[in-house]
Amino acid sequence: MAILIMNQMLRELADNLGFKIGTAIQAKLLIHDQYCDVVAKHFNLVAPATELKIHTIRPTPYTWNFANADRIVEFAQKHRQSVRGHTLCWHLSRCEWMKNLTSLELETVLRDFIFETLRRYRGKIYAWDVVNEAINDQARPHPSLWRQVENFIPKCFQWAHQADPDAELMYLDYRVHTLARWKAITKMVRELKAADIPIHGVGMQLHHEVFRSLAIGHLRLAAAIQDLSSLGINIHVSEVTIAIPPASQALPAAIKNQTQAAAYRQLLKASLEGGAKSFTVWGCTDRFIGHVPKESTPGLFDLNYQPKPAYFALVNELSQWQERAA
Repeated sequence: MAILIMNQMLRELADNLGFKIGTAIQAKLLIHDQYCDVVAKHFNLVAPATELKIHTIRPTPYTWNFANADRIVEFAQKHRQSVRGHTLCWHLSRCEWMKNLTSLELETVLRDFIFETLRRYRGKIYAWDVVNEAINDQARPHPSLWRQVENFIPKCFQWAHQADPDAELMYLDYRVHTLARWKAITKMVRELKAADIPIHGVGMQLHHEVFRSLAIGHLRLAAAIQDLSSLGINIHVSEVTIAIPPASQALPAAIKNQTQAAAYRQLLKASLEGGAKSFTVWGCTDRFIGHVPKESTPGLFDLNYQPKPAYFALVNELSQWQERAA
């Protein structure tokens, strides 16, 4: 088994299983050869971290800037990787110039952005996070500029489907495994499907410190994935970071790294057991990491691009799934 693990990379194992293993990437980092090498060799899916958000693409009413998004898509095509588009409508993605627009003007801006973006990448981006974090911690509508657009959630999915009928369209949120959000998202998906709105999947964000990640993986994740899948949609574990908090950084390196490895492996195991279609880390190396401070060392690769125990834990888990499938 040890020889098998050392000789097979994460990407190869995922490919063999028909599973997508991904990482968020940033166009500005593609100037670093080692970074590019790690992303290309070990992942079959990439997700632009910020390059496809509306505030990046339309910084002014008169400007469209796809240059960095194009760089990522070209990188993925070169390395035979799938791309998930992130994200079309999010309450934190907006520009100052949008704040004084009327509801009808905002609707036009959002519609034009979705059509222009999906048509540009039709056949190049296989799936999209269409709406992100529209529900708050109390399972109620999240405050958002975009709520001024009447029925903005179904409209976003309809526009995206019209622009690219072949794309997989997803709703993305965090704490999907908690009961309030779980129920609220289930209700929303059922209502959209009953109205023939094209929603094909739900993405889960899992940004937690190491001990909470262990608990989530053991307790609820697989059940939440299975339950949501029963609605006739695909489930993706779309954003994962497992941080080692400052207090735990004082532990011996072997202990904290093995604990983090166990947490990553448990999340992947629960994802596979639940039937998730993909598993994406939100940044792969501690040198360049997103969403959490790099001091929390959440990456699968260290500051020198060397694989950490967490990387080999994922390899080991996929190896076992490959053996079962053989």
